[in-house]
Amino acid sequence: MKNRRRGCACEFRFLDKENQPMSKVHILLVLLGGLVAGCQLWQPGKPLEQPVATPARDYAATDLDALVRYSEDLAGMVPAERLPECQQVDRMLATNPRMGYRLHLLLAQMVTPGCGDASVTLGNIKVVINEIADVRVRGWLAYLGELVARSQKEAAEKAELERQLKEAQSGKHKVRKDIRAKDSKIQSLENEVEELRSKLNTLKSIEQKL
Repeated sequence: MKNRRRGCACEFRFLDKENQPMSKVHILLVLLGGLVAGCQLWQPGKPLEQPVATPARDYAATDLDALVRYSEDLAGMVPAERLPECQQVDRMLATNPRMGYRLHLLLAQMVTPGCGDASVTLGNIKVVINEIADVRVRGWLAYLGELVARSQKEAAEKAELERQLKEAQSGKHKVRKDIRAKDSKIQSLENEVEELRSKLNTLKSIEQKL
């Protein structure tokens, strides 16, 4: 007998729960279901967020939009950051007296204690209003000038009230001191009168015995 190799035909069949062959439609649905489940399990990683670079400030700008953006920057700073910022703009203005530098310095001085005097800042605002051509910027500066003037007035009123309170407290202390001095003097006189009364009684007693 000749040895013959018989080919092994492998046949895969999909069976349902009852071990019955499944139709092609059922097989397709099963495969699609597995594909959907795999897509749900696999999710691509989120791309790393790139930091947004802060644009450099244009201190020479004189338009209203740029000035408003700078005001927003100042509002977002803590007081410790505003002072060196204000001093930096002041140095820039000292080397180049451009209108943009003047405007930025005024804005910084309005919200930075220790960087300029409030009365000087208010006077500079009035000067700039007469020199700048942009109507919108003039109106905005006029409004800010009113805020500065009001703040300065309130600060002056507060200082006056504190002075009056201090004087009143000092005067009250002086009155109390005078009262204590008078009370001490009265007590001393009363002691002298009591001592004299005692001596007088002693003399009367001696006279009666004579």
